[in-house]
Amino acid sequence: MKKPFLTVFIAVALVLSVAAQTAPAPSAAAGSQAKAEDFTKLLVKVAQPEVPPADIKAGFDTISAKSSLAMLTFIASDLLEGREAGTRGYQLAAEYAASLFGLWGLTPIGDQAPRPFTMAQYLSGATMPTRPAEKTYWQEFPLMETLETSSRMALEVKNGPAALNREFQTGADYSSISPTGDVLTAPVVFAGYGLADKDAKYDDFANIDVKGKIVMVLSSSPSFISVKPHPAGAAPAMSMGGMVPKIEALSKRGPAAILTVNPAGRDMDRFKSLLSPKSIPDEAPIIHKPYHRMSLPGAAVPLPWDKPAVIQISNRTADAILAAAGRTLEAAKKKIDDAKKPASFDIPGATLTLASTLKTQMVRGINVLATIEGSDPVLKGETVVIGAHLDHVGKYEDYIFNGADDNGSGSVGVLNLARAFAANPRKPKRTIIFALWTAEEKGLLGSEYFVKNPPFPGLKIVDYLNFDMMSRTYDEKSLAFAARTMGVPSSPEFLKAITPTNFMLINFNDGSGLGDVARDADRYVGLDLYLRPAKASGLSFGDSDQSSFSALKIPWLWPFSAVTQDLHQTSDSVDKVSGELMEKTSKLMYGIAWTIADK
Repeated sequence: MKKPFLTVFIAVALVLSVAAQTAPAPSAAAGSQAKAEDFTKLLVKVAQPEVPPADIKAGFDTISAKSSLAMLTFIASDLLEGREAGTRGYQLAAEYAASLFGLWGLTPIGDQAPRPFTMAQYLSGATMPTRPAEKTYWQEFPLMETLETSSRMALEVKNGPAALNREFQTGADYSSISPTGDVLTAPVVFAGYGLADKDAKYDDFANIDVKGKIVMVLSSSPSFISVKPHPAGAAPAMSMGGMVPKIEALSKRGPAAILTVNPAGRDMDRFKSLLSPKSIPDEAPIIHKPYHRMSLPGAAVPLPWDKPAVIQISNRTADAILAAAGRTLEAAKKKIDDAKKPASFDIPGATLTLASTLKTQMVRGINVLATIEGSDPVLKGETVVIGAHLDHVGKYEDYIFNGADDNGSGSVGVLNLARAFAANPRKPKRTIIFALWTAEEKGLLGSEYFVKNPPFPGLKIVDYLNFDMMSRTYDEKSLAFAARTMGVPSSPEFLKAITPTNFMLINFNDGSGLGDVARDADRYVGLDLYLRPAKASGLSFGDSDQSSFSALKIPWLWPFSAVTQDLHQTSDSVDKVSGELMEKTSKLMYGIAWTIADK
């Protein structure tokens, strides 16, 4: 499950909608709790599973709970030390997966392995090999690992020959600045609520130029303007989660950076939050994690709020900056609210410097890639990609985060399908690529690298099937969580209609038709499915590797099992997974993959 690196403000703003790895954003149909008369359209129930057709039965029969658990036991073992990207433990996992691909006879499509030519061969008069180097199962690429960061915010106010300089303190006065290694100095402007609403005839930017300046805005909503829902049907525009669309709109105006301040917030509460906890729960491991993040070298930051930087400041920091204009935060807000009109202004003589430093090193990223060529002379030029992230969050001190469900289970799903397709006598018309991604937990980096650097030119991907967490069965608690965050129905009628331990959420992009394919494939499996079409717009509860493909408008599907308190904890262990659920989900995905690859 991915936890993207963001500024502290964005992390807080998304806390209600983001977790380390979860399902995509709900559509209007599935985003709110479904009515009792509606859920039957999206619920799939099978009274008695059918015998799969002869075309797929040989592969279907290779998938079992026993073999799934056997592979997972190694992938989630202490030996692999949590499989963090760039570590020896992850490399062991990649070696294991590649050896299985080789055992089952899949074709490698990774990097070429150089042919060794020793000095002894040269001295004996041997010539260099003339045959081309053979492909491996590894697609290797560099990852930039950031180990340490620091930030600085300083105010300079000039008043004739005199100048006032003030340094602000990280945490107490402002949230940390994204560690880009940049230094930015720019004038400051106050832009009220940061809103431009044509219907309300209100525009904080009407008489002020924010381009190239550091813009301070209130994070709250004006009481005299009706709050509109976000277009995606998500949070209201001025809710904490709804700050994101406001920041996105402001970013398009070209500010150098954005400062947000909550006038109703108490600085004392902020200071208290910086205190060490009174005690540590007995059941929680005591872990001191160092700062650590990864990125693709030279890659553009994919999120719209990373540039310009968005920094949350305290009320006293806002007052210190506004003092250069003879104002206070309270007075500036009151003037707008009393007149119900914008009151934006430049802060004369004030410049703010934002700086960050970082320490980095390069580490090796490894995607594991294999293929089975399609049987149709024409359609084999089209590809279905089946993928899962193999990495997890590693180890800290003596604690190992084994990541059995997240995402050892999904990795086993890809391996199950690779063996099934290899065992099936007849191959589908389209080519299939089996992929195990690295660095999903660091920001979907492995799958992002793949789509930008395909293993061969002209790769045409028609669909992407994603495995990410498929082994934990639902119960009352996890179903309630799914209802709150992912629009799964919570009515008594729905809960009576399903068997929680046999339930699976199926996410797919709206309009792709993949929900109908899942519905049809389930007749051979018999899971209780809830089909959740997800629109590309709006924020979601977390993310996974399907986003790298969705960015290229490639249809995708993603089964998603229960979210539990073991997510990203040392307790995500093999003894808590369901081998039966892994078997059924893998068989369902095999049926889906066969249908879209052979049509």
